[in-house]
Amino acid sequence: MGRPSGRIKLAVVMIAVCLQAPALAFGPAGHRIAGEVAASLLCPKVAAEIEALGGGESLAELGLWADRIRDEREWQHTGPWHFMNIDDGVPIAAYEHPPEGDVLWAIEQHTEALAQPGDPALRAAALRFLVHFVVDVHQPLHVGRESDRGGNTIEVRYRGEMSNLHRFWDTDVLRIEGLPETEYAARIKPLARVFDGRDHTSPADWADESLELRSFVYGFGRRARQDVVGLDETYLEAARVTTRVRLAQAAVRLAATLNGLLGDSGCEQRR
Repeated sequence: MGRPSGRIKLAVVMIAVCLQAPALAFGPAGHRIAGEVAASLLCPKVAAEIEALGGGESLAELGLWADRIRDEREWQHTGPWHFMNIDDGVPIAAYEHPPEGDVLWAIEQHTEALAQPGDPALRAAALRFLVHFVVDVHQPLHVGRESDRGGNTIEVRYRGEMSNLHRFWDTDVLRIEGLPETEYAARIKPLARVFDGRDHTSPADWADESLELRSFVYGFGRRARQDVVGLDETYLEAARVTTRVRLAQAAVRLAATLNGLLGDSGCEQRR
């Protein structure tokens, strides 16, 4: 996959700032935590508009909607928007969106929809989708291989527990520490504030970062679909650190996106 980018190297160095913070993930709990951290970085004007558009729901709860509705008949077409499939060795710059859309396409579409004045219901849906997909693209296996469905067909075992590789990165990393979500959020905020104001990347860059992590995510050495892969303590610890960085980045980028869309030139003061 080549050398890690400067952004990934910087993130690994910065993790020392919050070395004692817990691991995070991208399932429901992870989305709530990312939303809570992002909310602390919003401008007051933006926070007020999000509260109005979201019907009073917090940013932490708004991010859950896209997963809740994806199996409903009306919304089944949104399933492919949660991820993108890209082969090993293919750069993000050469990637082409499939006709049904993908996570990068969805971020772009809902960013544009939220920025446009008009139907509040349409903008509210765009907000809910955008809050979810910005976090999703930071989970390495949401930028995955089609051959194993983003790790869903790879069974894994860790500390006596059975799972699959995708679910491990989505939710299981979070369970390792066993702390309440509010405490996870409180511990990740200092790292997010280190990134805040220093990040000038695009959604394609966020996907590229996830793609760069692929060699590590699959670095357990056994990839045959029939195998049960054992994740040792070294892997678990590296996953904790990686996930911590990715979710902090997701929160900062979500807040920056919303501040840019819904704020104004004076949108600098945080709550």
